[in-house]
Amino acid sequence: MKSRDTYAEVNTGIFLRNIFEISKRSGIHVAPVLKADAYGHGAVKLAQVCEQNGIGFLIVAFLEEAIEIRESGVLLPILVLNYFNPKYAKTALFNDLSVTIFSKDQKDAISAYLDENDRLKVHLKVDTGMGRLGLTTNEAFELYDDIQKDKRFIFEGIYTHFSAADDPSDLLNAHQVDEFNEFIKKIRKPKYVHISNSAAATCLDIKIGNFSRIGIAAYGLQPSGRVKIDYLKPVMSVHSTVAFMKSIDQGRTIGYGHTFTADKKMKVATVPFGYADGLPRSLSNRGHVLLNGKRAKILGRISMDQIVVDVSNIEDVKIGDDIVIIGKSGKDEITSEEIAELVGTINYEIVCGISKRVPRIYI
Repeated sequence: MKSRDTYAEVNTGIFLRNIFEISKRSGIHVAPVLKADAYGHGAVKLAQVCEQNGIGFLIVAFLEEAIEIRESGVLLPILVLNYFNPKYAKTALFNDLSVTIFSKDQKDAISAYLDENDRLKVHLKVDTGMGRLGLTTNEAFELYDDIQKDKRFIFEGIYTHFSAADDPSDLLNAHQVDEFNEFIKKIRKPKYVHISNSAAATCLDIKIGNFSRIGIAAYGLQPSGRVKIDYLKPVMSVHSTVAFMKSIDQGRTIGYGHTFTADKKMKVATVPFGYADGLPRSLSNRGHVLLNGKRAKILGRISMDQIVVDVSNIEDVKIGDDIVIIGKSGKDEITSEEIAELVGTINYEIVCGISKRVPRIYI
């Protein structure tokens, strides 16, 4: 339901095009990362689209995310990247999920909840420089042996994660590749080997493994601020509407704290979209929206549910007109990257922040 004419339009065709284009150009299959509700785009729907279009593997962060996809009927292999309470090991097994093992303590805790005849699929996470989950390559050999000896586990995959692939000049990239290659040379190679994230698959020439873990780039957003990948196209646009219009005189103020004062007579429009919908409050008095192909500046503080914008120089504005929060209108475009730069964050945070109360419409 779009009771206030506010929605996020998600183009599944562009989503697939981005995935297949990355795969074609990198020469490696793509496993889409659907964590955080597919970066705000809707994990269940996109998982179904993946299964219907020949994509062979999915990735999420948490067990709950994987179960939600399973309960929608999707049967594709799914890897859980992050920690889960070991007492849910049977839940992972029952839902035919692959889980990440990153320490001996964690492996032993999970094993304690499995029966002798259970076979839980696991991927070993090795830390080659990211510094989060996983043991160093020197420490990981013992964990590898331990997994191999425990019949309750199927050693299905091994992976690591880049820390600076968005900067092709960073020397740590080559070091991580060398460490990972040296490690996998010394073990029995499992079914799946994976190293590249979005930045590595699009900015670095790396031919390692069965698939790349593609998150942000699958949604058409730039994985690096240093390299522009022109073939990526944004999957989601965000829209609202003109709810009210009026003229204000010079000296009138707008919004909480009266942080904007009109320096002349102005025409303004109220839009039912605010920080609870995902528009960063720090865009107050400096962000823009698009209306009839032109920019309308946000005036005053962004409220939880509303913004006021300047439409003085935009012709033929009427109640019900489309307001573009993210996306194109005419020849202009407001991107997640533009918003992120204005508020001092990254495009990931902008799309993940589009809240659940903004309906997703799939085309």
